[in-house]
Amino acid sequence: MQIDVVIFYVLIFFLGSIFGSFIGAMTWRMHTGRDWIRGRSECENCHHQLSALDLIPIISFVSLRGKCRYCKKPIGKTAILLELLTGLVFVISVAALPSALLSNWQPLDYVLRTPNLSVVSAVVVWLIINVFMVALFVYDAKWRLLPDKLLLPLGIVSLVFAIICHVFIWHNSWHQMLATISLGLLPITGVYGLMYGWSRGRWIGLGDVKYGLVVALLLPWWAGLGVLFTANLLASLVMAPRLLSKRASLNSELAFGPFLLIATYIFVLFGWQIIHIFWLI
Repeated sequence: MQIDVVIFYVLIFFLGSIFGSFIGAMTWRMHTGRDWIRGRSECENCHHQLSALDLIPIISFVSLRGKCRYCKKPIGKTAILLELLTGLVFVISVAALPSALLSNWQPLDYVLRTPNLSVVSAVVVWLIINVFMVALFVYDAKWRLLPDKLLLPLGIVSLVFAIICHVFIWHNSWHQMLATISLGLLPITGVYGLMYGWSRGRWIGLGDVKYGLVVALLLPWWAGLGVLFTANLLASLVMAPRLLSKRASLNSELAFGPFLLIATYIFVLFGWQIIHIFWLI
């Protein structure tokens, strides 16, 4: 691999880690009812406002040995894990999304050397989508809720992504795009909507039903079915050991949003490869 390509992906990772740091602060401020857009970052223990030196992704955590500079209490590993996770999410997205959009192996560092502005625009918008998806992952994992404050902007950005892909990359008509999105609503919004209505919210949360619209904007109906199957499979794999060890019962609650988000990420980037494997089988 050429040195300029390595530097490119290191910069993408660092960019993702910056957003990971922002996501941690944003979700905490949102949950506590503070201004989650313009609010200043602060220590969750002593509430001292953090300086720029305290907010350098990964480096600040390591240099401070995981402790607040001011009160010396542990920051917690969640902060650095979130920075590492978001950095990795960005790198994988940049490497894999052009291939998913063009159905051949063309990582972004190659696309940047070609006049394919539509693909580059789609990758940039997808990275913004990643930020909201990781934020939803964190929020639902911690507080078992997919808040509208995150779902609404995610839906808007996903619509922009859908328009770029359908109209400017795949050259579909508006009618084709609307038909694809309409069919895409069936697997998640349709199935979970029925479950939500039938159980009156006991089996599934309304946020999961709303999230189905995002899936419909990002993926065709067959990939939506893949998201549905994969999310339930992942949830089962996580829940099974808890049931066997009696740390949980059949009535225990489980945040399902993170599994939907992981499955969506997988199928946006690798859905065409997965379906190709199934065709070969």
